[in-house]
Amino acid sequence: MKDRNRTLFRAGSYVYIEGDEDVDEVYIVENGLVEFKSSNERVRTHGNNAGPGDVFGFISSLSRRPRMETAFAKVNSSVISFTRDKFLSLLQKNSEIAIKLINAYAEELRHYDTMIFPMEGGNDAAAPEELLLYELGAYYRTVGAKSHAGYVMRRYLELYPGGHHAEEARNAIQSLGDDANRGMAPPVSEGIYRIYGDRQIIFCEHEPGNELYIIKKGRVKIVKFHGGSEIILSILREGEIFGELAIVSDKPRNATAISFGQSVLLPIDEESLMKLIRKSSDLLKRIFTAISQRVWFTFIRTESRFYAKPITRIYAFLENKLIEENISLKSREPHALNFGIDELLRMSHTPASRIGAVTAEITKDRNLEFNFGRTLIENPSLVASRARYYRARDHLYEGGDVSMDEPVMERVEMESESLLEPTGYEPIPDATPEKKEKGGVTSGLFDELELELENDGT
Repeated sequence: MKDRNRTLFRAGSYVYIEGDEDVDEVYIVENGLVEFKSSNERVRTHGNNAGPGDVFGFISSLSRRPRMETAFAKVNSSVISFTRDKFLSLLQKNSEIAIKLINAYAEELRHYDTMIFPMEGGNDAAAPEELLLYELGAYYRTVGAKSHAGYVMRRYLELYPGGHHAEEARNAIQSLGDDANRGMAPPVSEGIYRIYGDRQIIFCEHEPGNELYIIKKGRVKIVKFHGGSEIILSILREGEIFGELAIVSDKPRNATAISFGQSVLLPIDEESLMKLIRKSSDLLKRIFTAISQRVWFTFIRTESRFYAKPITRIYAFLENKLIEENISLKSREPHALNFGIDELLRMSHTPASRIGAVTAEITKDRNLEFNFGRTLIENPSLVASRARYYRARDHLYEGGDVSMDEPVMERVEMESESLLEPTGYEPIPDATPEKKEKGGVTSGLFDELELELENDGT
């Protein structure tokens, strides 16, 4: 296949179809108009159409996941397609386009964010960041996370020294004493790296950001404060990138990053990022693959939120987390997820009125074992089967929630083989396999980055 193709699509013809797994190509409209349609019209992806000069299809292509929508020519349109590798090569030569795309990613993620975590009551939609930041600090203080409260209150005073809650923030820091000091302690610097201790905040929701981070060693927990509680969004591991969206946007951080055990991070600011993107094809690929996968999984998570029945949302969420962690849906090997039953119920948006019944139902599933802060799935293929079953049931039954008095799990196990056949998802092999160092991530990328950053005097 050539690196580049120009195709004329007549009005009404398809460029690709939702769910299509042939995702090697990225598209740019040369002239005409391409429109997008989705089977779930409540979840929109990157606008309704693309005109001359607009790029589309890159999220599925770079994440190597099925197409999120159907793209068709609204009028006779000339579309240029690039292979994934050729498109990444073009981005490396034009950092302005790269930044433009990262901005597009940021806006899409923020759009999904408002759908997954709508402001409660509707009156807080325009709440100022100052208030939201203070409320985050107050929450940590209330739940006894004193070092976290100290960090957030200090950031509040740095950003809003004359703010409405400045006096309360000062009093809070004083009352927290040594615990607040621990939360406000800076990370340990080691050359171009920063070392964070266990449970130390790297950055918090609602503060501005000017750096992204690459994890050299350890893990990082990404959480969000919503509905009066903290929700885990992801656990990131060695080699993964986070915090990249805030540095190309004037918007504040939309989640909190906390070291999960000791972690060694490489911070990169926007100026360094632009230089590195031009010099390191590996870094460029990692950044755009990471963001594309995040957008794709956030889209899937947003879509699953619109199922009517809480039990469907729970199994769809578990299935999505397995895919996100690159676990085959045909696997029969046990796999542990880093959240407990309370967090699962919150992340799947189970209504308060249904928590008791839903908890009783999922704890009857012998395939799931819940411990504090941990969910063990004995057989991932059964989760995929049950998710498929509940989706079909949601589609067939438009009425209220499943009656939790029915022995649903036993019925699932008796369903036909065709219904219980796992979906075809297999883990995506690492596109850039590298040799691993003892106790850490691969040396190749970090050797390259160290050389460039040290030569640049950063």
